[in-house]
Amino acid sequence: MIYGFYFRFFKATHNKTLSIILSRLARLVYLVLFQVKRILLRHRKVTLSVQEARARIDAFYPDPHGRAAAQNPPIDETIDLSIVVPVYNYANLIEKNIESLLNQKTSVHYELILVDDGSTDGSRDIVLRYQDQPNVKVILQENQGIAGARNTGVNHASGRYLMFVDCDDEAGEDLVETLMSKALAEDCDIVMCAHNLCKEHGGEVYQIIPNIYPKKNLLGYKNGDEIMNYAGLPWCKVYKRELWDQVRFLPGYWYEDSIIQFLLFPQCRHFEYIPKVCYNYRWYEQNFSHTQGDNSTDKKTIDRYWVLLGMLEKYEEMGLPKDGMFYALLLKHLSAYYYPTFARMDGEIVEALYVLGCGLLKQYRPEDGCKLPYMLRVTEKAMLSGDIELWKLASKYQ
Repeated sequence: MIYGFYFRFFKATHNKTLSIILSRLARLVYLVLFQVKRILLRHRKVTLSVQEARARIDAFYPDPHGRAAAQNPPIDETIDLSIVVPVYNYANLIEKNIESLLNQKTSVHYELILVDDGSTDGSRDIVLRYQDQPNVKVILQENQGIAGARNTGVNHASGRYLMFVDCDDEAGEDLVETLMSKALAEDCDIVMCAHNLCKEHGGEVYQIIPNIYPKKNLLGYKNGDEIMNYAGLPWCKVYKRELWDQVRFLPGYWYEDSIIQFLLFPQCRHFEYIPKVCYNYRWYEQNFSHTQGDNSTDKKTIDRYWVLLGMLEKYEEMGLPKDGMFYALLLKHLSAYYYPTFARMDGEIVEALYVLGCGLLKQYRPEDGCKLPYMLRVTEKAMLSGDIELWKLASKYQ
C-alpha cells in the first residue's frame, strides 16, 4: 500500500523526499482510520475446526493439484540470457513486443523463446514468422495457461540467466543491457529495474505511473532481507538460471506469480535494484491479472489458498529457512494477499478459508516468535485468537 502512495506522489511531484513524506502521511491516515474502525468493530470468533473447514472447501472447490516437473537443460555458456515470452491472443501487440526484444541495444548474447499457448486470434501466425531467426526459439503448444507457457519456456532455456516478458508489454531498448551488465559484472542472483505502469482503456493509454522504488526501504526490511521491499513480479528482472532448478510456476492456478517472492527471493544472496525505467507494463480492463483482482465471487479465487499450500510444500522440500522473513511473508500472504481476493465469497466459505489460514499460521509460527511490523502483529493476534472480524479489517489495511 505505501509504495502505491509513493509512486503516485512521485508522479505528481518528481521529488523523492517529498513523496516519501507524503506517502508516510497517507499511510498514517490509513492507520488512524484503522484504529477508529477497530474501536467500533464487532468482534466475532469462529469455532469451526480445521478439519471441518478443509472438508467445506474440498466440497466447494478442491485443489486442482497442478504441479509441474522441472526439466533443466545444460547451460550453454555462450548464451548469457534466455528471454521467455508466453504468447496468448494479443495479435494487436505481439509483433511490437517481439521487435522490442529483438532490437535490444546490447552486446549480451541472448535467445528469445516464444511459447504460443494455443492462441486463436492469429498471434500464432505472427510468432511463426520469427522461427527462422538464429536467436529465436518458437514453441507451439495446446493451451496450458500462462504458468504452463512460462514453464515450457524455462524447460527449453539454455542461458546463464532467465528473463520473463509478458506478450502484451513492451521492453525498452536497453532493458537487456541495463539488467545484464549489472548481473554479469557483479555475479548477481537477481537484478531488477523500474517500470512504467501504463493504464489503458479502449486501446488508448490514459495514464502512465513510473514505478521507481526509492533508496529508502519503506516496508522496513533490512539486514539481508532488503529484497523483500520489492514487488514479486516475474518481469523486470533477470535471474540466475540455477535459482529455477527446483522451481516452476504452478500450472492451472490464478496467482501463480506468488512463487517469485516466496520461492525465488529466499534463494537470492546478491540482489541489485536499478532505478531506471526499462519496461512498460500494460494494465487495462482486459488484462488477466486485473480480471483476477476484481473477480472475488469466482471459485478460482480460492486458488490463493491452494497456491499457498503448493508454495509451502515446495519451500519445505527445498529446505529453505523458516526464519523471521519467512514468517512475515506467510503472515502477509494470509492477510493482505489472501482475504481481499475472496472477500465477496459466501460467508461460510470465507470462514473456512480463515480457519485454514489460522491452521497454517500456527503450524509455522516460530516457538520464540519474531519481531513484526505493527499491522502484521495485529494480524497475528487476530488469527491466533480466532477473531475473524479483526483479521478482515487488518487484512484490508495492510
